[in-house]
Amino acid sequence: PYILTLSNAPEMAGNYITQKEKALNLGIYATDLCYASTYMMNQATMQFLEASRTLSDELGITTSFNMNYAERIEKNLNNRDSLISIVAGSFYDTWDYLVENSQDILARLVVSGSWIEGIYITANIAGTSRDNTEFLKILANQKSSLNTIVSLLGQVKDKEEAADIFKGLNDIKGVYEQVGETMTAGQLEELTVRIEALRESII
Repeated sequence: PYILTLSNAPEMAGNYITQKEKALNLGIYATDLCYASTYMMNQATMQFLEASRTLSDELGITTSFNMNYAERIEKNLNNRDSLISIVAGSFYDTWDYLVENSQDILARLVVSGSWIEGIYITANIAGTSRDNTEFLKILANQKSSLNTIVSLLGQVKDKEEAADIFKGLNDIKGVYEQVGETMTAGQLEELTVRIEALRESII
């Protein structure tokens, strides 16, 4: 079942001050939005949409795609596949905008926030599911995407905005070095502890 409390509270969006905080939490809300829309939780989807829009506006992200983003979400609330496609499109559009406007560090932080939230939600679901076999495989399969993100952050790890996130994800990479095609119960427990601590430092 959908677990509302796993996501970051939408009302927190107005509490983030620095560009770093806003970028990381924009990524987190993008994943929360996907999580809610996957379960067709329309009210939660709209709340995460508003939270995302708040942070996008404050970061000055204005693209032709995002201008009618909310309208497209509202029109497709009952179409799960379309919703996820729209969110993914906005995510890539945001990346392109930030990179093209010399905000590539922020782009890396948005991606990092999204990955962290996805792992956090999945690990918690895996920890409470009666049969978590598929979840453990899904988590194991995130090794390559983690390596990509760590590599991206490694290019800017000396920048203040990226240093602690790089360290946190690099520590989690250490957990993944022992992971094969699936995760063990012990690896899941260690991953959950580390991802929760890193996420808590962001939200």
